[in-house]
Amino acid sequence: MGWKVGFGEVDITPPIGVWLTGFAARTKPCDDIHDPLSARALVLENGQGQRAAILALDLIALTNEQVATIRRLVREWTDIQPQNLLINCSHTHSAPAIGRLAPSSMGIADPVYLDLMVRKAATAVKLACDNLLDAKLFFGTAECRVGINRRQRTQNGRIVIGQNPEGVVDHQVSVLAANLEGSDFWLIAFSYACHPVVLGHDNYAVTADYVHFARQAVEDFFGGHAATMFMQGCCGNINPKERGTFEIAQKLGRELAVSVVQATLNANPVEGEKIEGVIGSLKLPLLPPPPVKQLREHYRQFRESAEKAKREGKLGEARWMFGEAQWAKQLLQAMRENSLPTHEQMNAQVLRIGDVALAALASETFAEIGLNVKSQSPFARTVTLGYTNGCIGYLPTAKAYEEGGYEVEQAFKFYGRLLMHGPESEKIATDWLLRQLDKAAKA
Repeated sequence: MGWKVGFGEVDITPPIGVWLTGFAARTKPCDDIHDPLSARALVLENGQGQRAAILALDLIALTNEQVATIRRLVREWTDIQPQNLLINCSHTHSAPAIGRLAPSSMGIADPVYLDLMVRKAATAVKLACDNLLDAKLFFGTAECRVGINRRQRTQNGRIVIGQNPEGVVDHQVSVLAANLEGSDFWLIAFSYACHPVVLGHDNYAVTADYVHFARQAVEDFFGGHAATMFMQGCCGNINPKERGTFEIAQKLGRELAVSVVQATLNANPVEGEKIEGVIGSLKLPLLPPPPVKQLREHYRQFRESAEKAKREGKLGEARWMFGEAQWAKQLLQAMRENSLPTHEQMNAQVLRIGDVALAALASETFAEIGLNVKSQSPFARTVTLGYTNGCIGYLPTAKAYEEGGYEVEQAFKFYGRLLMHGPESEKIATDWLLRQLDKAAKA
């Protein structure tokens, strides 16, 4: 009896010349590689031979089609079923464009790279399965102050992306760590909630952002006797407290690493050996479209402004404005054809590993939602994750709809969506996660 764990890592760094995504203002493909991107997998097997896998990718997100392909390959190669495979993306904004996840204004996808990437991602899980070793499993937490709430209210009452020191932040770092029996080697999967956007739209180098430096610093602390992976939490409204340079990314990454090491060294054993996963597809209602007259004017204004910006050589501004015009045009066409959707599907998952529960959504989930799920979960050890098994865009709180701001009013367009889902979405997602957590606790 007891746990067996395995770790697999595969390089998924794109070549120079691939477009990056995360910002609409970029005007050219990447021209440098600062640090490699990776697919890292942790596979856990209990005494009954049941297996679960956590796959962490240095990507902004995945499409539903990419998730389905990875699940199929993992099932064929390892027999790990989809409900026991959790696929989380770090959400770095300096990784390759993902294709159908976003319009071309957010970066032109390279289909050759993407086809290879999904197969490499599944390969990481296969490698982990092929290297299972006896281990003891631990869970620990610590506090980190790298992130800050970004929904800042201006003097005129508008919500903008800035810094809100009074806003809600999830400061918890969670660590699921395995110590290989008979050695001092550690496998460390850690989670924190903060956008990897230290590097902005003027960065054209591939990078995992602060996540790279955090993993590196943790591995250095253990003298090379550790392998690490990062899982992104519910950071929809959380940005780094400092931004701008690789030096800042290194500073914040090392700050996070200190907390990860603290959580690891103070961790306690995982109790029980139960592995149980469940996946679902939640039906979120969409908001109604703006009036036709307003959309036509929106199209005209942004089309003209985009052409003017292009003539003036303001290419980043032009790309964003053309994207706004294209959104209005596509929405008008859908309304004419009576093909406008009324709901959107969002993937959700709960994965139990002993007395630890991972509760995950395919969204840029606000910190308040993650904290609410943790506080109500029957598992004292609950980790809440966003950007898992795909991403439909932001999942704000119902209150945020009243306040407005980018995440509610604009961001869905950068995900290639015609309409934003409604304020009921928070309750739908929270209720589903809590129901599944309750069922898992009673199983």
